[in-house]
Amino acid sequence: MRLLVDWRRIKEERGATLVLVAVSLVGLLGSAGLAIDLGRGYVTKIRLSRAVDAAVIAGASAFRSGLATALQHAEAVAALNGVVDGENGLSFSLVFGINAEGENTVSGSASRSIPTTFMRILGQNQLQISTLAVAAVPPVDLALVIDQSYSLAQNNAWDDLQAAASEFVSKFSDLLDMVGLSSFHARAVDRVPVDMPFQVAITSEIGNMNSAGYTNTGEGLRTGFEQMQNAPLRQRSTKVVVFFTDGRPTAIRGLFDGVDRVIVVPGDLSATTVSGYYNYSTLVTDPSPPVQRPFNGCDNVSQCFGLTENTVRKQARQNGMDQANQIRSAGYILYTIALGNPGGGAPPPDLDYLRILANEDGVADPNQPKGRMFFAPTSAELSKVFDLVAQDLLVRLAL
Repeated sequence: MRLLVDWRRIKEERGATLVLVAVSLVGLLGSAGLAIDLGRGYVTKIRLSRAVDAAVIAGASAFRSGLATALQHAEAVAALNGVVDGENGLSFSLVFGINAEGENTVSGSASRSIPTTFMRILGQNQLQISTLAVAAVPPVDLALVIDQSYSLAQNNAWDDLQAAASEFVSKFSDLLDMVGLSSFHARAVDRVPVDMPFQVAITSEIGNMNSAGYTNTGEGLRTGFEQMQNAPLRQRSTKVVVFFTDGRPTAIRGLFDGVDRVIVVPGDLSATTVSGYYNYSTLVTDPSPPVQRPFNGCDNVSQCFGLTENTVRKQARQNGMDQANQIRSAGYILYTIALGNPGGGAPPPDLDYLRILANEDGVADPNQPKGRMFFAPTSAELSKVFDLVAQDLLVRLAL
């Protein structure tokens, strides 16, 4: 039996196969090109977006120094990230405006074309990449509460605090923001109400303050809360209380024998006696020289009006938490700043306590505003930490 081979038919089938392979290769190369070129486009998009995000944040951060300064800062940061209008086929623009909430905004947009490689097979020679970012500059209504207890002077930190707090206030605008100041030791003092303008008044107050007395965190937070409650707060403003301390609560205020008094305990946690009490009305705000005045009574006793050292300490802590809860319940954000105590003596601040006050990550109440706790290990780092707080408050990326 002979095997008959139809060579003509085989040739036709080979030709058809080659055509199918050629068509498939075009499709495969196009798919591979699409993946490679789109991958390059994705990487370019990420880099462009990050650069524009950084630029508008820089512009918003400098907004309170004027539009010219804000523009200069934004363009400089964009340039550091390789984004300059007109260079390498790139288009970049910045626009200052006001959004629907009445907030000042800095908008940045950038675009560029990148040549394709494999996608040219499909007739696509260029990929257009673009990005947009908007940073909002909301007005801030802020009550600054400063601990002025004597441990700051003992640890040579008082001058550093005054400088850092003054620099912090200078980052806000007399024309855009409202800032107030209060302070506390055994007694709390309402110094400058939350309003505008504020720069000159607050800077002067901070410069004239002395470091003296104990740490009544409950009273300090109370004055911050009352300042916010009494202020003409704006509907669209960021409403915040910034609270600084270098120690743990050591004082409580109350009616004892029908008199408004403050009972205080030592900063030393191993103490077993009450230090004494003051009549609140006669406490000097800024004693000069800044030394602790004599007690009105209960000098170094085991109990004062039935309260032990441990009871006073626990109540002082609870008073601070109660006042912080009022602040957050009113919708105000609470930031806490703690200063370490490298000089020894009294223990450093209780950071967990300050996180609870701030409701960091919702630790106190997930339904209330969440603030943040910042820690400066030494007074030399106070300026940097206050600057971090200002950065966190003054700018948010809106888009």
